[in-house]
Amino acid sequence: MKRLMIAVLTAFLAFPVFAQEDALKDLPGYIDFGPLNSAYGEPKVNITIGGTLLNFVGAMAAKEDPEAAQVFSQLKGVRVSTYDTAGDPAAAMEQLKAVKSKLQSSDWEPVVQVNEDGEQVQIFLKISGELIDGLVLMAVDGEEAVFINVLGSLDPMQLSQVMENFDVDIDPNMEINID
Repeated sequence: MKRLMIAVLTAFLAFPVFAQEDALKDLPGYIDFGPLNSAYGEPKVNITIGGTLLNFVGAMAAKEDPEAAQVFSQLKGVRVSTYDTAGDPAAAMEQLKAVKSKLQSSDWEPVVQVNEDGEQVQIFLKISGELIDGLVLMAVDGEEAVFINVLGSLDPMQLSQVMENFDVDIDPNMEINID
């Protein structure tokens, strides 16, 4: 019975996510990463969370971590896709370059660009006034390709809290670890 209740609750909570997927596309921080399924199959991680579920998570966290709850209340969506490149990152590198070009030709600002042997990491911010409307993180190497899009109106001082909550660590040497 407990498993059935969990399944029903999960389905109930997932429904608003599907309903809000199209709404995310209209937000100023939304970026279409394009299809990589044809090159790598289904992503090994694929997360799309809309504002309703993020508010729910924030409300659940409010008692233990009010700062994180405040950040979650300002987010409108989080999208994460991770693909296994199986030693052949060419398609993911091409997609990264295409998205990077699109971001550079619009109102996005590059904040981190790492180009090393077989590795690329790009982080862009869409800034409106004193708030961040969107964040894009793309990281590709021989093992995997990670594309992250965070949407909402964030105070830059809270950005590190968001990244920490999604297990993205940026150390002072500009190494990015996605757990």
